[in-house]
Amino acid sequence: MSEPHHLSPMSSEHRNLSSPPNSPTSDGEYSEYSSTSSSLRGPPYTPEELGAIFLDFYTFLTTLHYDPAELKVPPPGGWPGMTPELCAHFKSNFAIEVLRHLPYFDSRCREFVHYKSKLIDYTSFTRENFEEARARDEDEEITDYDGNPMDMAHVFRIANGRESGGRLLFLNVRDGLLTEDWIRCDGLGPMDVNEYFGRLKESYRRLQVIPCPGRTTLVEPNVDDRGDKITKEQVCAQTEKWCTELDVQYIKQIYRHYGWPDAFRRDKSTAAIDELMSSMVEQREAWEKPLPEWLSEPWNY
Repeated sequence: MSEPHHLSPMSSEHRNLSSPPNSPTSDGEYSEYSSTSSSLRGPPYTPEELGAIFLDFYTFLTTLHYDPAELKVPPPGGWPGMTPELCAHFKSNFAIEVLRHLPYFDSRCREFVHYKSKLIDYTSFTRENFEEARARDEDEEITDYDGNPMDMAHVFRIANGRESGGRLLFLNVRDGLLTEDWIRCDGLGPMDVNEYFGRLKESYRRLQVIPCPGRTTLVEPNVDDRGDKITKEQVCAQTEKWCTELDVQYIKQIYRHYGWPDAFRRDKSTAAIDELMSSMVEQREAWEKPLPEWLSEPWNY
């Protein structure tokens, strides 16, 4: 399995291929953003480089719990129909150029990228959807490395979350940063997007982030593996509600038995989890499934 790409910042030769982010004016057009340092430096990644970073991470997800058939890769030059006009100028021209070069999972995809968090498919958006997204983001407060509020013209969501603790992921294209925000909780500060995906990959590999098709993703960074083998009978004999330390350790054991992470047999693992859940007594509850409306409605806006 490939390691994260280590892409270099955009060189001076590349900077004239994609103009830096712009700020909205009253007539809906965009003028050069005012940050002197950012203007001199230019955005750290080209749209093509960001596309490559995202594709590397999304391809990794298809080796775990995402269906490869649902991954949509842009053609050379980007998604042709995704123009500033279609996008209702909801972000800067540079941000829209980045959107044009990103891969997406189909909006009907039911998998979670993080805790109660689903990736957004901007290729499924209508102009009205983009207008709603622009209005929704006006009240968001995303900061840069120095804690300064970002102009949201340069920031868009790549994933939406639901309920307390659900993760929202924001990409700041001006600075190449990704922010993980938690609903009704403290989130994480901005991080270089390549570094963020690299760390999230490692959390998946270590089963600190534990996905399961048809169930919400678990985030258990502090549960260590057990040295001895756990039996299903031990798990089912517990009286505490689901998601004890032993439960998580047993899930990890099942996943590794089925080849996690490099040769994961997703269908067999999912069948084993479903069989376990059906064996547990009712008062223990079970690994949470998303509400039916979560699966029938897109999480795009």
